[in-house]
This record gives sequence, structure tokens and C-alpha cells, in this order.
Amino acid sequence: MSGSRKVSPSYIAGFAGIGAAIYYIFLFLPAVPVIGLPQIKMDLGASLAPLLGLILGPYIGAAAVLVGNIIKTLTPPNPYGVPFIPCAPLSALAAGMLATKRWKIAIGIMLAILISSMFTPPFYPVTEYWYVYMAAYFDKIIAAILIPVTIRMLNSRKGVQYIALYLIFFIAREFDKALGCFIFSLPPVYSGVFGITKITVVRGLFTVSPLFYVVQYMFEAIIGFAIAIPAIKALLRAPGISEMLFVKNLKSFK
Repeated sequence: MSGSRKVSPSYIAGFAGIGAAIYYIFLFLPAVPVIGLPQIKMDLGASLAPLLGLILGPYIGAAAVLVGNIIKTLTPPNPYGVPFIPCAPLSALAAGMLATKRWKIAIGIMLAILISSMFTPPFYPVTEYWYVYMAAYFDKIIAAILIPVTIRMLNSRKGVQYIALYLIFFIAREFDKALGCFIFSLPPVYSGVFGITKITVVRGLFTVSPLFYVVQYMFEAIIGFAIAIPAIKALLRAPGISEMLFVKNLKSFK
């Protein structure tokens, strides 16, 4: 949180706790089943994880989402969701970083995921299974390319800044999905957790309807953006609160 040294740790802990509770409530929104993997459902509530990153900052926001995710996954226990607990917190982290133009760190994280994924069994060697890799990651690559463009737009006129805010939500959600794809491509997950022993089946799952998910991510970004605008404006009108929160970095949206 920017300027967090001037804020009491008890306030930081309090805001993080409130954020975790709010995110936990968000996760009760309807979920969308993953094609080919009915055990997994993508929570629409997770589309609001970037909002906590914008309000609380990349680290406190990510921590709040992490706590909310852990509670939701463990009550009742969902072994299929456990490996993916870190995904939504990453989207909050990315949104908070992009809001303060720390784009080099954010793009470094995305590139690390993209490169690491090339060496996992479903995509290796990528020269042979490039089409599987592109089906899984083409939108994540686009998101990485959009990062510097979005930062430039944040410095532009107000109308363009709103487009940049929408792109932050879209890019942040792509961080979530990129990490999720990487985690699922690991043998302990696709074989150990989901019991899929044939790598051809895993590759097939990565190539099923990739455009469907892109449309879903865009829709999720719209949901987050629509809620973010009034929430950010309301918080900025409360000087005592806004000055303690990361949202003060978004004063141009007041």
C-alpha cells in the first residue's frame, strides 16, 4: 500500500480482513464450469479480485484475496480447487502493480509464467506442440503486449483512462488464467489431483474452445469495471479513508 508506513498496522490488518470477507462473499456469485473438467468451476466473483488490488494495493489486496480463496476452497473442502488457490491473488497483485505503473514487474511475472509453461509436459517440446501452447496462451501473450499500452493510456485524457481501467481488469484476469494453465500443466496436478494419465487428453483439454474462455474473460472484466467505477469514486469522496488506501493513486477517476 502506497504510504503504508504512515498507517497503523492495525488499520492495514483491518482493511485486509474486511477485503477478505468481501471477496469471500463475491465467490458466492454463479460459477462457470470448465469445458472438459466438470470438477472445476470458474467463479465469476473472482473477476472482482483486481478491484481489491486497486483499493488495497498489490500486496494487501492479494493477501485479502488469498485468505478469502482459502476459506471458500476449504468450506467445504474442494481438493480440485486447492492447486488453484494462488491464481486469483495474482490477479489482485497485477492490478495493483499496473495502477501504480509498476508494469515492468507485472510483465516480468507474466513472461516467467509463459516461458515456464513451455517446458511442462503438455507443451514440450513447444516446437512440436506449438498449436497446443498457442491455444492455451495466445490471449495471455496478448495481455502481456497490452501492458505497456495500458500504462501509456493511464497517462492520457480521462476518456482513455477509463479504457485503461477496463484493460487493467482484463489483463489482471489473464494473470489468473495464465497461472491456472501453468498449474494444470504440471503432472502432480493433472495426474495426481485429476487422475488424467494420458498426456494426449491433457493437450486436448487445452485446445477445447479457447475462444470461449477469451469471451468469458472479457465479460468478467466488464463486470469488474462496472463495479469498480462507482466503488472507486465513492472511496475517493471519503478523504479520511481514501488517504489510507491504495485507491488514492486513482484520483484522476474522482
